[in-house]
Amino acid sequence: MFDTHCHPYISNFSEKEIFSSFKNKWWEYLISVWIDIRTSAKSIDLAKKYNFVYASIWIQPIDTIKYEWKKNETIRKLETLYLKNKNLIVWIWECWLDYHWIPSLITNDLKEFNIINLQKDFFIAQINLAKKYKLPVIIHNRNAKEDILNILKYTNFKNFILHCYSEDLGFAKKCLDFAPNAMISFSWIITFKNTKRIQETARNIPLNNILIETDSPFLTPVPYRWKQENKPAMIKYILDKIIELRIEKPVIIKKQILENSLNIFKKKKWKV
Repeated sequence: MFDTHCHPYISNFSEKEIFSSFKNKWWEYLISVWIDIRTSAKSIDLAKKYNFVYASIWIQPIDTIKYEWKKNETIRKLETLYLKNKNLIVWIWECWLDYHWIPSLITNDLKEFNIINLQKDFFIAQINLAKKYKLPVIIHNRNAKEDILNILKYTNFKNFILHCYSEDLGFAKKCLDFAPNAMISFSWIITFKNTKRIQETARNIPLNNILIETDSPFLTPVPYRWKQENKPAMIKYILDKIIELRIEKPVIIKKQILENSLNIFKKKKWKV
């Protein structure tokens, strides 16, 4: 299987434990996700070290304030980083509109509308760069689903993944009506009993639109919740929940989700 989204660099597990346990569980690939230009470079170093690890480069919305007056310069740096490491980078950034943290970011000089507009500007700039190099964008939505869909429609960008999906079936259908080949990625949240709307989404959207991820070391799935931190090998529990919810045979589900992962990232020589 393919863990399409994890953060191994901040784990309390050793690097050896993370990656050996992942491979020993018969999983094939993982994508290491980082948060800014500096840590994106670290992600690339990790991908150079392990032939089953691939990298992402991006700027999360909370950090856009750091680059408020340097948007063009920052995007150029990300582009240069990509061009130097094309074979290791499989998607452009986790583009966010994250309105959850806005109250904590407001100052006398920085109002709510300034923060929202700054996030939108960086979101669009990263989409344009993804278009240029025909790469998918992973989107993290937090309290901003309608603005995200409006921007995707405004830019006519359809090559995206909705990461750590937490909305209902209705929003998923809106996104897939606009972009039928887009992907919806499910994390640990789907294993909780009180996440019926997310489970309903996983049960009812087309199988060829589904990805899975751990988002480790965060979001440890049942049955290890509160007992230890998450790690890529635990992606099994998310897959098991998808199998439980769906009507297709397990072997078909496993095969299709892996194919979805390989297809969206479009590397030339995946080994499966």
